[in-house]
Amino acid sequence: MALGRIVIFAAGATAGVLAGYALKSEKVRPAAVCAAKAGLKAKDWTVKQYEGIKEDVQSLVDQAREKGGALVSKETEETAEETA
Repeated sequence: MALGRIVIFAAGATAGVLAGYALKSEKVRPAAVCAAKAGLKAKDWTVKQYEGIKEDVQSLVDQAREKGGALVSKETEETAEETA
C-alpha cells in the first residue's frame, strides 16, 4: 500500500515537472494559451446559457404560481358557495 502511494506521488511529481518545462517551450506555450482562451470562451458561453435558462425557469415558476393561486381561490369560492 505504501509502495502504491510512492508510485502515485512520483508519477504526479514527474508530470508536474514535465508540464513546467513544456509550458516554457516556445512550441507548446502558444498551444497552451489557445487552450486556455478556448476554455474561458466555453465558460463564458456556459454561464450565458445558464443565466438564460434560469430566467426561463423563473418565468415558468411565476406563471405556475399565478395559475395555481387562481385555481385555489376559485376552489375556495366554490366551497364557500356549497356550504352557504
